[in-house]
Amino acid sequence: MQKHQKEGSFRVFAYSAQVFRICRLIDPADSVDDLPGIPLSGRKESLQIVKDSESKIIARRKSFRFVLDPPTGSFRIDLEGQTLLKGRMQMDEQRFLLLRLMSTMEVYGLGAFEGKRDRNEGRYLLRTIDTLFYEVKDQSYSAFPFLFFRSEGQSFGLLLNSSYPQQFDIQRDTRIEEGLEIHVSRHLPTSVEKEPAPIDLVLFTGSPADILRSYAQLTGQPFLPPVWALGYHQSRWSYRSQKKVLEIAKTARQHRLPLDVIHLDIHYMDRYRVFTWNPEKFAEPERLHAELAEQGVRTVAIIDPGVAAKDDYDVYRGGLEGDHFCRKSDGSLYIGKVWPGLCAFPDFVREDTRYWWARQHKPIFNAGVSGIWNDMNEPALKMGKTTEPLDEDITHVDGSHLRYRNLYGNLEAKATNEAFNVWKPGQRPFVLTRSAFSGIQKYAALWTGDNHSSWAHLRDNLYQIVNLGLCGVPFSGADVGGFGSRSGKLGALKLRRQPELFQRWVELGSLMPFFRIHTTLYSYSQDPWSYGPEVLQNARKHINRRYSLLPYIYSLFWEAHRTGMPIVRPLFLEFPSVEYARTSSQFMLGPALLAAPVMQPSLRERVVELPPGDWYEFETGDLYRGGRVQIPVSPGYYPLFIRSGSMIPFARPGRNAEETLANDIFIQVYPDQEVQGTLILDDGLSLDYAHGKTFEARLKGKRDRNGDVSLEWTVTTREYQPTQSKLTLRLPLPYRQMNQKNKKIQGSVRTLGSEDRSVQVMEYELPLTQDWTATFVYRNIFQGEI
Repeated sequence: MQKHQKEGSFRVFAYSAQVFRICRLIDPADSVDDLPGIPLSGRKESLQIVKDSESKIIARRKSFRFVLDPPTGSFRIDLEGQTLLKGRMQMDEQRFLLLRLMSTMEVYGLGAFEGKRDRNEGRYLLRTIDTLFYEVKDQSYSAFPFLFFRSEGQSFGLLLNSSYPQQFDIQRDTRIEEGLEIHVSRHLPTSVEKEPAPIDLVLFTGSPADILRSYAQLTGQPFLPPVWALGYHQSRWSYRSQKKVLEIAKTARQHRLPLDVIHLDIHYMDRYRVFTWNPEKFAEPERLHAELAEQGVRTVAIIDPGVAAKDDYDVYRGGLEGDHFCRKSDGSLYIGKVWPGLCAFPDFVREDTRYWWARQHKPIFNAGVSGIWNDMNEPALKMGKTTEPLDEDITHVDGSHLRYRNLYGNLEAKATNEAFNVWKPGQRPFVLTRSAFSGIQKYAALWTGDNHSSWAHLRDNLYQIVNLGLCGVPFSGADVGGFGSRSGKLGALKLRRQPELFQRWVELGSLMPFFRIHTTLYSYSQDPWSYGPEVLQNARKHINRRYSLLPYIYSLFWEAHRTGMPIVRPLFLEFPSVEYARTSSQFMLGPALLAAPVMQPSLRERVVELPPGDWYEFETGDLYRGGRVQIPVSPGYYPLFIRSGSMIPFARPGRNAEETLANDIFIQVYPDQEVQGTLILDDGLSLDYAHGKTFEARLKGKRDRNGDVSLEWTVTTREYQPTQSKLTLRLPLPYRQMNQKNKKIQGSVRTLGSEDRSVQVMEYELPLTQDWTATFVYRNIFQGEI
């Protein structure tokens, strides 16, 4: 074989034993660091490329082998001596990449699309657009060119790291062994000048956890949010006065609802001009926030990228003076039309523009706003139109809108993070975005846009969050209750109240990573109390449940921050043998909770597929074996199970997340042969966690042949001092005695009725901040087995 360090325009790199990158460049002199995607972190090893006797290009590293035939573009990737992936690369044609896989391979990822629970078939256009209440089909507000593949016993991920719009056509023929084909083509409107685009493929191998960990390491670790962002958010387009905002907060408290955030939509602004306050309806924003603080409530304010093109508007004047706006190809200012009317758009590609934008947030943060909501940031250039946005003559400082459109939301979120650094130094940012690209997890949470109040979009809520999680985005959610009524402009008009749908959506949404109730301007009220006492009671039950689970949920966010693991997971992520087709309407909240939400109207019984092992029903404590079970459901109840061998930390719900996490901690153990769990606490607001100021404890345990459980509580990090010094340990009723340090201590029986649960438990008081070991003696069987 003849050796070459570089073969034409190809480069092959290894980031680890499980991550490989294959680049086909336009020019051999090009640098992979300048490719039109997102920058990848980590050290990479350039693999030697050789030619064999048939002039095929070969690169290998241990069990990895890449082979390409230059004349045809056909390639093959082998791993562990077996072919993982085949395909063809074509540089000069619109359909530039073909992937061919086994027909048994399942496909996930590509972000949030409507009406599809997986990506096994169909068309997916990755070009960000305002879908106008999902009127535009097979497109999305966001673009994630990441595919997650799995079949029994094998998983891998593939990032097509290009910001250029791409269309994925996925076809499957189960009659053929290699019957799965994915055709990737460039999306090039006729009005757009064709630009040569390189191919940049990143392959992630290993277990699903390995894949997501490696993906986060390369594209960015998910940000750790402030704890208040994990609470219940109430929103509407719009609460049109500060009086109404305060009324919402007080009414929530009157109805004994935990509440962390009220969102301020566009009507808080002066004539829809960003970074302003309406002088009549929001005349005293500082007073508003002071009164909200007394209620324990914060605000998140909407900021759109469109800047009103008015000479009497200082933000516009400053943008002109600093040359911060996008321009047309002839150098003149690009002007679009959104909420304020004629608008200019910041060119966030420029670093100085991002810093200028960050500084504009001063009047918002000085008034007391805690978080920022980036909307209309695909960007929407012509409001209310679904025409091709790339037909607009708009350019950026060093490239075309074709190259940078998909990155616009990420770059704005990066600028908004800088705003927190400027005006809220030392505090954790919270940014919510509608548009995004791979890597957004570093900067923002994502919501899925203007959905409908329909059962179909309730189901889409789950499918979208699962696929976003498999794209490395753990912090996401949908508008609970549905935003509009239908596709198109008339979707803003919503007149028919659907109490059952709303109630079931609160049940689902209360376990999603991001939990916000939101509705359109031309709608009935969509606050929990507006549906009557029965719906309010059931909503309160599930909102309280979310708050009681916050110690567990917050520990999951820590895991996501460190490892990239999703908060909401498909069952196969924890149980590889489980079929997604049979369990797609269920999900895991972390490794321990299995939820089977009700997502059909008038349902009286829910079929649940329990993976192998023992499962405890959340409300009753009844024990179930793995397999198919049928559970009666009723308003306010859906099946929720806890995996045996788990430790779940609970807290007593307070007014908001901060109060809740400072309240009493309950550690509930669900025995099995082995028991494990983690609790992580910190101040929840500052960036001190980045300097190691956390409290972390792990519980490990074993059950012997007699049923006795030995538990060991180990504090692994003590750099943060929790407000609590003790915990209450909960075990099933048969564990009536604790043996510790030659003492026999009887437990206390408690029924958890105040937590909307009928289960009875034994409770023991133990130290939270000190290590301890104890054995819990198993006696009489009180609980039935089903």
